[in-house]
Amino acid sequence: MSGKIERPKGTHDVVPAEMPLWQRVTGEVERLCGLYGYRRVMTPVFEDTALFARTSGQGSDVVQKEMYTFTDRSDRSLTLRPEGTAPICRAYVEHGMHRDPQPAKLFTIAPMYRYGAPGKGRYREHWQASVEAIGSADPAIDAELIQLYDTLLHRLGVTSYHLELNSIGCRSCRPAYLAALGSWLEANEQRLDADTRAKVATSPLRVFDNYLAKPEAVRAALDEAPKIGESLCAECVTHFATVRADLDETGVAYTLVPTLVRGLDYYSRTTWEFIGPMDNENSTISGGGRYDYLVEEIGGPPTPGVGFGATFGNSSFFGCFTSTDSGAGDGAAFPLSAGAGWPLPCPSPPPLPNRPLPPSPKTMSATITASATPASRETAFFNWSGALCANSQRSIAHATT
Repeated sequence: MSGKIERPKGTHDVVPAEMPLWQRVTGEVERLCGLYGYRRVMTPVFEDTALFARTSGQGSDVVQKEMYTFTDRSDRSLTLRPEGTAPICRAYVEHGMHRDPQPAKLFTIAPMYRYGAPGKGRYREHWQASVEAIGSADPAIDAELIQLYDTLLHRLGVTSYHLELNSIGCRSCRPAYLAALGSWLEANEQRLDADTRAKVATSPLRVFDNYLAKPEAVRAALDEAPKIGESLCAECVTHFATVRADLDETGVAYTLVPTLVRGLDYYSRTTWEFIGPMDNENSTISGGGRYDYLVEEIGGPPTPGVGFGATFGNSSFFGCFTSTDSGAGDGAAFPLSAGAGWPLPCPSPPPLPNRPLPPSPKTMSATITASATPASRETAFFNWSGALCANSQRSIAHATT
């Protein structure tokens, strides 16, 4: 008799007892994205391998270690998507969305695939929300996306998290910094571990990637290295200051982390991560940033963009949940893991944050002005007005319940 067949290592079944919380999370993502003016897009589960090799960078961990790549019967190299931004930008170019009113505000909720060894709280197949704004360099869009995810966590009752923020510069200021960093890395090579030294040759900036997972001695050495924030050009300084001012204005708390970089080559300027309570290298529950050169890299016109990916459906995310209605006491955590004791109670909606959910007038003014025709400008204004009305009605309803 054959042995029992079980799910592949690093995957997870969403069983009926887990579905209420799953639907609560995905439903809130869809609702908030709609209020902010983001439209849903769906891309294939596999893409041409070159899409990820070109945009993520040959030296990235994604390309070197983590992609599920295979050759089909027509001898084409295809890859299960490891992240959502590059496919959405590919669709943006292929379907001529650059001719639409800008920015194109898009989101998807879909499974992603990473072959890396499953760590605590991580799966090889994981579900992710990717939210992207393509076609605007306005720092207000950066702040809007950060605020959107912060509001999502607030609405879901998630309290055990914090936001880390940095700027990694642009094409104008980064080369000089990389030269200075390269000189420092060469002089301090013996203080680095093998994994960090391997990144020096391919992408020096990435020596800071996954900083918390490095040995303590390596972290101490990297703390002495020159930081990108010391070399930002005037334009990047102004951009980053505006992002921070907008976050301050909307009450989003953050910590400046000069060693924060993103693990993919296409990022520039603003970068951020939301960190959950898990005490390991897999504690990041969302990461994002600006990618002003990605669309051009895959054959489109020069087009700025910014977005984030937010993983859910694993214990890194669901381990952040707290509830005051569970009978377990204030702040009881609900990890999504084996033996957690499903079904888990869903936290009741917390009070609405004292800030608007739809896009700000400043952001929408830029969008409406950039619309190509009077008709499209009227449509953009109508959509924004509708979102404001919906938000006002929801606020009234919440206040009367």
